[in-house]
Amino acid sequence: MGIGVSAMVSLLDDQDVRYALLANYRLYFGNKKANGFFIEGNMGVVAEEHELKKSTKAYFGLGAATGAKFLTRNGLLGEAYLGAGRLLGNSSSGYYPRVGVTIGKRF
Repeated sequence: MGIGVSAMVSLLDDQDVRYALLANYRLYFGNKKANGFFIEGNMGVVAEEHELKKSTKAYFGLGAATGAKFLTRNGLLGEAYLGAGRLLGNSSSGYYPRVGVTIGKRF
């Protein structure tokens, strides 16, 4: 299992979601520690911009994702995941994406 935190910021002005802070909990299904296929539950705080009111409002959301993490013997890792979350409350978009590709080194 593993826990993590991630953040995202919209670089496009035409998107409703401006930024988000997400926490996740992952369960791995592999023989190695934190390696292989995983499922993830996440929760986040997502800020949306409302054009009609010219304001930004934060919403709480819950979501899920699935993916895989691969680790080599020398500590290099690759990861890909895909999922989504549902925003609670009166949000304009109603959801947030959970998509990523990671390449890194484990220490």
